[in-house]
Amino acid sequence: RASYSTAAMPPEPPNPLCHLPHFVTGTYTRNATFLDDHEYGRALDCFVKGCADLLLTDDRGMMLMGKRKVHPQPDWWVLGGRMRAGDTVEESAGRNCKRETGLSIAPSRWQFVCCQTMVWQFRKQAPAGNGTADFGVIMTAQITAQERDAMNMCSEEYESFGWFVPETLIAPGADLKLHPVLHRGVTELVRKKTKDKLQVAVLEKKSDAEVAALVRQLYGETD
Repeated sequence: RASYSTAAMPPEPPNPLCHLPHFVTGTYTRNATFLDDHEYGRALDCFVKGCADLLLTDDRGMMLMGKRKVHPQPDWWVLGGRMRAGDTVEESAGRNCKRETGLSIAPSRWQFVCCQTMVWQFRKQAPAGNGTADFGVIMTAQITAQERDAMNMCSEEYESFGWFVPETLIAPGADLKLHPVLHRGVTELVRKKTKDKLQVAVLEKKSDAEVAALVRQLYGETD
C-alpha cells in the first residue's frame, strides 16, 4: 500500500485562505525527459500546462511586472512559467524566478496568492494558432533592497520590466488596463494583507468584533 504525505510544513500553521498543499503518494521518481519543439507543441495540444507565476514585492511596497513580447500574452504580465513534474509550486516558483531575475529565493519564502484556469487563442510554440490551456498558480515573495539591486532580468520573452504600486493598479480608473487574470492576481495580492491579519487575529484569540471587522474588510475588498 502506498504511503502519502504533504510537503514539509512551516512551524506556524498555514493560513487556509493563502495555502496550496502539495501531497506526495508513494515514492515519486523525477525524470529528465526532454521534449523538442515539435513534441512540446503536440503536448500543448493535448494537455493543460501547469504554471508557477510570480508577483515579487519589495520593501517599498512595490510589485514587479514584465511586459512580454511573445504569446500568449504580449503585454504586461506576471513573471514565471511552467512547472516541472515533481516540483512543489514553491520549487517551481524559485526556479522560474532564478531564470527570469537571477535571484535565488528559497521555497520557504514563497507564499500562495491565487490560482486560476486559462485558455489562450495563441501561444509562442508552433503552430501558434492552436493556442494553449493553462492552470496558473500565482506566488509572491518579498525581496530586499540588496536583492532588487542585484537582479539580472531575462530579456528573452520580455521587452521591459516595471515596479508598480499594487493598490494603484486596481484602483477605479487606473491608467494601465490589466488583463483580467493579472487584475485578479494583483487584487488577491492586496487582499492577502487582510487575510494574514485575519489569521493572526484568530490565532491570538482576538475578540469576535475584531475578527468580524477583518472579515467584513476582506469581503469588502472583492471586485
